Amino acid sequence: MKQINTTVYRLPGAGFAEKDGTMVNSARWLQWKSTALPPPGDCKLDQDILAQIYLKIRELYKKEGGKFPDPILNATWSYTIPTSPSLSEIAKEINGKALADISDEKTNLSLKTGQQLPGFAALRDDGTTSSGNWLYCGSWTEAGPLMQRRGTDDPSGLGIYQNWGWSWPANRRVLYNRASCDLAGKPWDPTRKQVWWNETAQKWVGNDVPDFKPDSKPEEHMGPFIMNPEGIGRIFVPLGALADGPFPEHYEPVESPIENPLHPNQSNNPVVKRFKTPMDKYAKPNEGYNIVCTTYRLTEHYHYWTKNNPMNVQLVPEPFVEVPAELADQMGIRGGEKVKVSSIRSDYIAKAMVTKRIKPMMVDGKKLYQIGIPIHWGYRGISEDEGRTSKMPANRLTPTVIDPNAYTPEFKGFLVKLEKI
Repeated sequence: MKQINTTVYRLPGAGFAEKDGTMVNSARWLQWKSTALPPPGDCKLDQDILAQIYLKIRELYKKEGGKFPDPILNATWSYTIPTSPSLSEIAKEINGKALADISDEKTNLSLKTGQQLPGFAALRDDGTTSSGNWLYCGSWTEAGPLMQRRGTDDPSGLGIYQNWGWSWPANRRVLYNRASCDLAGKPWDPTRKQVWWNETAQKWVGNDVPDFKPDSKPEEHMGPFIMNPEGIGRIFVPLGALADGPFPEHYEPVESPIENPLHPNQSNNPVVKRFKTPMDKYAKPNEGYNIVCTTYRLTEHYHYWTKNNPMNVQLVPEPFVEVPAELADQMGIRGGEKVKVSSIRSDYIAKAMVTKRIKPMMVDGKKLYQIGIPIHWGYRGISEDEGRTSKMPANRLTPTVIDPNAYTPEFKGFLVKLEKI
């Protein structure tokens, strides 16, 4: 390290809970969060640090010049507080606005200079509009910050929640959603509709934003996969890219309560990676392990900080086992009572948290129950949770079976027994 002639500066930036702004999840939902508490000491917000560095650099360019100063000197920096731009101002800037009066009779678009753009279709290549990212165009319109919405209605029954936050692009919750309908434009499942063809209106309507030309008639056969010229999906795997064959295949987990419904003679992936220690053994349903267990994180937990952060310990002071209400009724388990979860490898004891969130599943004609265990407790933590939490991590229950392609272990689905203590 002494031979590296690089100076590294570590600046005290605010943590995620100490600032507002947006987060994007893997479902493309853009959601606004508020500041939970102020940053400690001399910590500064990220945008404050970057803004002050930029302003100093611009000051030096004005004073000393440079080969090509235009991008630095002419950058728009019209924030209310130049040294501390608000993230709401930046979010509006990323959405984009009209830089001149715009009108388009074909689309009934009419915008005055300075108005927020309604979506990326309003963007122009002639310098009359600006946008920080076309994907987020439509997230903060003249109607306000759509990423701050908290509507919980879901007429689709599919978890679309069209009025919760905003989803890029165009608030479309399900990509290629034309595939939810048959060739005539009627939903495959009428009880859970996404989009469908409205014969009267002569356009596609529904609980989601159509991901294709909205006036494309079904008989025109515009396929759902609009990025491919033929409009249908493709399966393409480069030679040697997958360890288990050229085509995707469904396999049951190594520990599953049923045989593979698609091909019972080959239930599990034949080339999964397994370890060969005394702990690496696997259960069968006929051995009494008949409940599916999964592990997960909690909203209050930021990755694996739980055992090092007093605030997380205060929010969720001890582990629990989430048990569906119907199963709890059958077994006489009440919330707060201790239960024992046993896999063929080990066992785990914690209080039951009876919930209606997890429902029984009918799979291949069998009613199956699932329980859940958060993964944040185990070994030793900090003084705040001394003596209050399980010293046995939940992953002692799980099988160490490794997917041959992504090398992901099967920690999300395995078999256990459940007992009331």
